[in-house]
Amino acid sequence: MSRKNGRRTPRNALSVRGMASAAVLAVAGLSLGWLSFKSAMVNTLPASSGEIARLAADDPGVVLGRTATRLVAQHGILDAQTLDAVRRAAAAAPLDARAYLILGHQQLLDNTPDRAVATLEAGQRLDPRQRLIHLLLLDRYLRTAHYADAATQFSVLARILGAAQAPIATAMAQMTMAPETREAVRRTLNTDPVLERAVLIALAKSAIAPDAIFALASPAARADAGNAESWGPVLVNRLVERSQYAAARSVWQRIYGISAAQAAMPITNAGFRETRAAPPFDWTLTASSLGAADLRSGSMVVEYYGRDSGALASQLLVLRPGRYRFAITVDPGKTDATTTLAWTLACKAAAADTRDPLMTLPVTATTKPHRIAADVVVPANCPSQILTLRGEAGEFPAPLSVTLRDLDLRPVPDSTP
Repeated sequence: MSRKNGRRTPRNALSVRGMASAAVLAVAGLSLGWLSFKSAMVNTLPASSGEIARLAADDPGVVLGRTATRLVAQHGILDAQTLDAVRRAAAAAPLDARAYLILGHQQLLDNTPDRAVATLEAGQRLDPRQRLIHLLLLDRYLRTAHYADAATQFSVLARILGAAQAPIATAMAQMTMAPETREAVRRTLNTDPVLERAVLIALAKSAIAPDAIFALASPAARADAGNAESWGPVLVNRLVERSQYAAARSVWQRIYGISAAQAAMPITNAGFRETRAAPPFDWTLTASSLGAADLRSGSMVVEYYGRDSGALASQLLVLRPGRYRFAITVDPGKTDATTTLAWTLACKAAAADTRDPLMTLPVTATTKPHRIAADVVVPANCPSQILTLRGEAGEFPAPLSVTLRDLDLRPVPDSTP
């Protein structure tokens, strides 16, 4: 933003020139004061402010700020009059990077990419934190296979945006869907594991097919997929929420390296071992004011406080229609007549739809270990099921503790739906 400078008058001017000179200086002082006020106003108020539009509409900073806002709001389409005003502002404020952003973008629209890149790079040198310039250059570098330059843009954007990285990840995710930039994005993301994870999370939330996401992911990203904060759980949950249960279990199996033999079992981790696999197709365990369920040495140790009712442990299943037998061993524990535990199996036809239980099997602790069992029939219209260990509170709070082991769920031979 240009600012006008007045000439300084010698200190003895008043004594030499008398009252007339004093009047001139007073007027000059008012002019300088107005210019200072105007500059402060331009720096403080937004470019869209009514005061700015009335008093400093042609100020280069105001023109560039206003046009940069329009650039985003109007998806880059600017009229000739606005562009002429930008060129005048650029001549008056040659160190303002916004002029290079606006004119460089227009050069891209005018199909002069080499000239546009030179303009944008000049603007970036003036203001290395100008995000839109980074994005435009990133797109050009990817499209022209300048992977090293693209990697630099990724790195700088990651530092600039910090925790607000999601919009960049989303933009990169969209680039992976375009044939002309997909491979470039993949190769560039390989240089930045943090941003690669963010992009894969954005893709996992989208409608893109799981195979396409696995194809984009680097070996390191595929190894990272099973971490709780990574893209794997997001992808599995997205498929479950859309009732694509078989696809979700297949992706889950791939993410956690579940063997074909393990995947063929009706239930995961029936032996209650510590595994790398995660919910929803392995155990979801509660640790809250309701109680706690832990896996210890091949057993599920349950402490239910009896104050509220709710699930202490659960697992999502994908059983074929037919008859099954559920059995489990209950070791001695502490029970109360008013507080109960029970295993239930219910159809889950949709993510938010859990139907009445197909099976309810009470868990009662005695002085000796004993086996409890129940048969259950899974109907044809039951694509997925939820197995739950649920506590039901009595009239008065009463704690309950029990240890469970040797769970078995298997089809009954020669069963029919």
